[in-house]
Amino acid sequence: MLKIIPTPTSMDIDENKTLKIKSLSLDESKINKAVLDDFYDFLSKLEIKVGDNCKVKFIDEPSLSDEEYRLETDEEIKIYSSSLSGRVFALQTLKQILFQQGENVPCLVIKDKPRCKIRGFMLDVGRYFYTVDEVKSFIKKASLHKLNFLHFHLTEDQGWRVEIDKYPLLTKIGSVRKKTNFNHTPHIGFYTKAELKSLVNYAHSFSISVMPEFDIPGHSRSAMACYPYLGCFDRQLPVADHWGVKHDVLCAGKDSTYRFVEDVIDEFCEIFPDKYFHIGGDEVPKHRWHLCPHCQSKIKELGLKDEEELQCYFMNRINDYCKSKGKRAFMWSWDLKDDKLLNEDLGFTKCGDISTGDRPFIDTSTTAYYIDLPYGYISLKDTANHKLYDGNCLGAEATLWTEYVSNMKKADKMTYPRLGALAETVWHGDTDYNSFKSVLDYYYSYLDKNGIGYSEPQIANPNKLRGFLQNLWFERRQLTWEGLTNIFDDKKVERLAKKQNTKCAENLINEQNLTP
Repeated sequence: MLKIIPTPTSMDIDENKTLKIKSLSLDESKINKAVLDDFYDFLSKLEIKVGDNCKVKFIDEPSLSDEEYRLETDEEIKIYSSSLSGRVFALQTLKQILFQQGENVPCLVIKDKPRCKIRGFMLDVGRYFYTVDEVKSFIKKASLHKLNFLHFHLTEDQGWRVEIDKYPLLTKIGSVRKKTNFNHTPHIGFYTKAELKSLVNYAHSFSISVMPEFDIPGHSRSAMACYPYLGCFDRQLPVADHWGVKHDVLCAGKDSTYRFVEDVIDEFCEIFPDKYFHIGGDEVPKHRWHLCPHCQSKIKELGLKDEEELQCYFMNRINDYCKSKGKRAFMWSWDLKDDKLLNEDLGFTKCGDISTGDRPFIDTSTTAYYIDLPYGYISLKDTANHKLYDGNCLGAEATLWTEYVSNMKKADKMTYPRLGALAETVWHGDTDYNSFKSVLDYYYSYLDKNGIGYSEPQIANPNKLRGFLQNLWFERRQLTWEGLTNIFDDKKVERLAKKQNTKCAENLINEQNLTP
């Protein structure tokens, strides 16, 4: 019995008839070089020669939807599709057939199409930088699972990773931090525009679109370290070298902040041509805004109730600018208190079962798809059993935050086998752990053949003791002085704000005295 991950819509196999493959080649006029090289590389792992004994024919079938395909093997191999996407996904299925059957391929008909529009993977390169080749490796692995969406988290408190011509300090200063939690060595890295464009083209060759994330107004210390005027009090702050939520965020009261954000979005749009654009919006402490004369003036000017409404204004304004650039903006729902003041066309990456109205969203469940968390928190069972949130759900993405995932080896162990379970959900739909368990041994062997690391079953589904120890180790690493530092720094900012407000009052009095 053939096993395919994710499970195809239908599969009709003639057990009594096989196609003997002595050598195999693709119709190179219908596929791009990256996919071609990837397919031939896999054939070499199976010791199947590249040759014309059997040729995969790509046949245009306009009646099929964009990502739909039909794969037929009889006297030859035929792939019917209406797009590159269908051809790419069909080849991923064919690779699994060849892996299991070798040169003796059963005669079959597979009809297949995905359940969800968005089947994604988020990679955080803000905390830990991954090279161009490493990101390409992530893309190839995602394509193996018929995913079609890379959410690229490029800016953080701890690092700025995108070359911006108008603001060169963002990479000169913002891409470097002096140290990291538990690692007192500098960390550096950023992508040139040319490198990012090459990554986008590489992703497109595998039918994967790219949604960049410019995380604002929180998680912006790396930008403020370069241009202090972006903060409420023009403070010179270093690029953050510890994890945790920073209290210094972009000033929502200054026009200069909005000019900076719009300038950066302009250059992002030069690099990333796809439809979706992520603008962050999560973990935005309001302490600075509450003390800031610019923010308070903006609240008064706009007739807003408080700082929460100021953030809604901020997100709406940036959403409108994204729309003017032809983009569909998304934000996190992490600390969403009330969505009613946000634009109806602002989408969400939805972290929990929180009301987001009728807006479209991508399921990024913190209890199923935050794959940086230990398996003691989110086991393979949790991922496989998760049912997508009700509502206007476009699909789901696995999110790999990299606070504690500093290299590819660790990334693979955290990602797999959980990504396989997510792929089943977003492609096939009808899945749970029991059904996924039946193909798990095969899945591990397929990962092995592709050179992908993973966590063993006893790790991925830990018993209570092992899960407790995993979680304890994770929590221990999060214990820093950051929380206490924030408290002392808040007091410092309060004194600074008091002085600034006193100075503003004195200036106002002086102006009044000078008035004839």
